[in-house]
Parts: sequence; C-alpha cells; structure tokens
Amino acid sequence: MAITFLVFFILMLLAVPIGYIMGFSSMVGLFAMGGFDFLEPVAVRLHAGSAAYVLVAIPFFILAAELLNRSGMTEQLIRFANSLMGHLHGGLSHVNIFASILFSGLTGAAVTDTVAIGGILIPAMKKQGYEPGYSAAVTATSSVIGPIIPPSIVMVLYASILRLSVPAIFAAAIIPGLLCGIALLVISFYMSWRRKYPRYQKASFKEIRNAGYQALLAMGTGIIILGTILFGITTVSEAAALGALYAMIIGMFVYRSLTIKDIWASMISTVRLSGIVFLLIAAAAALGWFITLSGVIDATAKFSLSISHNPMVILTLVDAFILIVCMFIDVIPAALILGPVLSPAMAKIGVNPIHFAMIMMLGLNIGNATPPMGMTLMTASQIADIPYEKSMKDAMYFIAAEVVMLLVVTYLPFFSLWLPGILGYS
Repeated sequence: MAITFLVFFILMLLAVPIGYIMGFSSMVGLFAMGGFDFLEPVAVRLHAGSAAYVLVAIPFFILAAELLNRSGMTEQLIRFANSLMGHLHGGLSHVNIFASILFSGLTGAAVTDTVAIGGILIPAMKKQGYEPGYSAAVTATSSVIGPIIPPSIVMVLYASILRLSVPAIFAAAIIPGLLCGIALLVISFYMSWRRKYPRYQKASFKEIRNAGYQALLAMGTGIIILGTILFGITTVSEAAALGALYAMIIGMFVYRSLTIKDIWASMISTVRLSGIVFLLIAAAAALGWFITLSGVIDATAKFSLSISHNPMVILTLVDAFILIVCMFIDVIPAALILGPVLSPAMAKIGVNPIHFAMIMMLGLNIGNATPPMGMTLMTASQIADIPYEKSMKDAMYFIAAEVVMLLVVTYLPFFSLWLPGILGYS
C-alpha cells in the first residue's frame, strides 16, 4: 500500500495527468500484492468501469451544455435575473448568484458556469464600480452551485462507481444546492449594503414577464432532464439525450442563434471532453478494485472509530479532509478517488450513502473554489484580469457561508433525505 501512495504522489509532483496517475498507481499496487496474476484482470476492469449504461448520459449532458452556451441562452437567464433583483443595492452581485442557480440545471460544471456567467457579468460589474476582486469572488463561489443542483455530471459518475441510484442523488441534491444559494445571497446582500454598491432602475411587470418567458425557454433543458428523471418517465441517459435535442431545437428555431457550424463545434468539444471523463472513469475502476482488495475500506472505518464513536465527529473530520483534498485536485478525479474509500467506510458506521453523497458533493465543489488552488476562483480572476491573490479575501466570506451550509447538511440528514423519500427513492 505504501508503494502505491508513493507512486501516486511522485507522479502528481511530476504533473502527470490524473487519469494516468490513477491507472498506473493502481497497477503498481496490484502487482505488489499479487504479481502478474493480479494484473491480468485489469483490462476487464477498465472496460467494465466505463461500460455502465448510465454513463451514456455524460456525453449528452456535455453536448447540451455546449449547445446552450453557443446559442446565447446565458444572456436570457441573466436578463431575467436582472429584472428581478437588479433594482436592489448590489443588484449585479445578486444577479450573479441567482443566474448561477438558474444556470446550474443546464451545465452541471462549475468552470463552465464561471466562464459563461463571469464572461458577461464580471466586465459589467467592474464597469458599474464593483471591485474586480469582489466580482471574481462572487462569480467563482456561486459557480460551485452548478455541480450541486442537478443534473450534474459528477453526480452521475459518483452514482455509477458506487452503484447508487442517480434519481435518488439528483433528488437529494436540490435542497442542499438551494441552501448554498440562499447563504451566498445573504452574504451578497450584507456586503452590498455595507459597501453601497449601485443598483438599476426597477423593472416593470411587462419587462419581468418578457424576460421570464425567454428564460423559461432556456431553463426548459434542465426542467426536461430533471423532471423526466425524478418522475420516472425516462432513464437518465434518455433524459440527457432529450435535453440535448431540446437545446438544439430551441437554439436553431426559436432563438435562431445556433448554426450548423456551432453544432459541429459543440460535438467536437463533447467528444474531447468525454474522452477525458471516460479515461478517468476507467482508471477509477482499476483503482477501486485495488482499494477493495487492499482492505483500505475496513482500515478507514476502523481508524474513524478509533477517533470517535460519534458519527457526527467523524463526519466533521471527513468534511475538513474533503475540503483540503479538493483545494488541490479537481472535483471529478477527487470524487472518483475518495468515493470508493470513504462512502463504504462511512456506511459501516451507519451513515446513509445518499446523505454522504451530498456531503461529498458540497465538500468537493466548495473546495474547488477555495484557495490556494481553487479552479473556479483562478478562472474568474483571469476573466477579471487581476492577480489571483486579489480575489481571495472577498472569496473567503462566501466560502465561509458555504462551509456553514456544508455543516448544516452534514448534521441534519433531513435536508438530503426528505425529497428522495417523498419521491419514493428511500
């Protein structure tokens, strides 16, 4: 086991892509345990890990997000959010967060949210007199809501490797995601009031109605995907395909902003990103097999119980561990590495796997915006054209609010388990 960790960290220091690190280090561990006899089934594990039917949904989710971005639907969502909240002090700050909540059901990826919304709102906020660091901070921290509120690519991956119900995880994530959004809005209102940030003229009812109609068409993708899955109308893969088809039709024939060239570019981008994701999935399957054979899960459970027999104490320490890990590793690789170890170990001490999935989703995505290596914060800082360090201070206010919500979800399983129970996924 020690040699596996050594190889893993050496390859990370050498900046080897994480998919290759996972695959190679697991092969080293398997060879150390049983020689070539343990290596022979690796090819089968690599194929089996990436052959689950539910994973067909991932390319369609990616394609839907690409089509939505290229058809200009982001502007419609921002316009609607601005008609509702733009007249308040710090209106663009609140619009940024509210737009991320609306946008979350369309992309399922934090960096995509950061680029799509930040590319429009950060320059607008700077022009209105907001500090560039604040503009980047609110964009980055609100973007993490994207992979929390379903549909979400990382949730599909997590459910696949741990054999959990995707609809159950989707249902469980809605309330925690909204809680994070509310917490960010509270911080935004307070900081905007203290700093006397500007506001727009209040929109008329007609303007709100027109903006809402256009935004509803854009949000139809998320409504179709989530609605058909949660109410058992389609499978996850079928819902993702319907969402991508809807985005294409709306972009081409309603907004008339999506061209054949855009569709082709979207498909090329989808193939490239899907290849990366499926490499990670295959490598995670090999790593998961090694983890199972090595007894790490039992050892983790025993170590947790040696610290405390109180699950809440253990989960608090796990929260801290997840946040730290995702400061340095991207969300999807972190979920694929930590999920097979922590979820079964927590189940052994009585933690519901769906509840723990929500803890993982919140912790991983909050960590993705947290310095020193927060990917979304780095991206937002680049859009704002400022050094990364200048956005850190304001980001910590929002991150602190999200961490509080993480602890609320950790200590109160009701927020994660109530909706799946109502929908019959208990």
